[in-house]
Amino acid sequence: MYYGFILLFSIVLGIVDFFIIAERTVWFVILAVVASVVGVILIDAIVAFIVRWICPAKWFSYNKEIYAGRKKECKFYEFLGIKKWKDKIPEWGKATNFRKNKISDPKNNEYVERYILEANYGVMIHFLSIVFGFLIVFVLPLKYFLCFGIPVAIVNGIYNALSLFILRYNLPKLHQLHRINEKRAKREETSLIA
Repeated sequence: MYYGFILLFSIVLGIVDFFIIAERTVWFVILAVVASVVGVILIDAIVAFIVRWICPAKWFSYNKEIYAGRKKECKFYEFLGIKKWKDKIPEWGKATNFRKNKISDPKNNEYVERYILEANYGVMIHFLSIVFGFLIVFVLPLKYFLCFGIPVAIVNGIYNALSLFILRYNLPKLHQLHRINEKRAKREETSLIA
């Protein structure tokens, strides 16, 4: 659905572009739209692959709280109504065999640490996808970048920003859950010793 909306938006954009770019055929506009959408999907996939391949997991481990949103930032997300729309944005954790749309084992800190690791990777990937998504303007001749590349890059950037907001909003809660689990484990350990 995520890229389906980009494709739908791009088709509408292509129809509008057809009337603006009168010297081009319908097939050119359709192919330009499809090329832009496929191109931005490939750019996002390449960014994700490169981040996973180049960046060591220790950069994204559970003790790296730099990826988590701060209190004022989370309040801003709440002002944007994140609680209402965050579950409507597709989650692509199936690509890494780790879904992040629900915490399935909240009392297991190994699981929470993996969850935080995947979310931290996601923050970096979505941020870089916003930036590098604008490379789509180079897929077609530059004279068409306002008609195809820029609008597709903007929609892609908005979707990546929404995913980034969700991850940064959820990460402070995950760090808090990790601390609670650590305290509980220490209490259980001391009660067993005593």
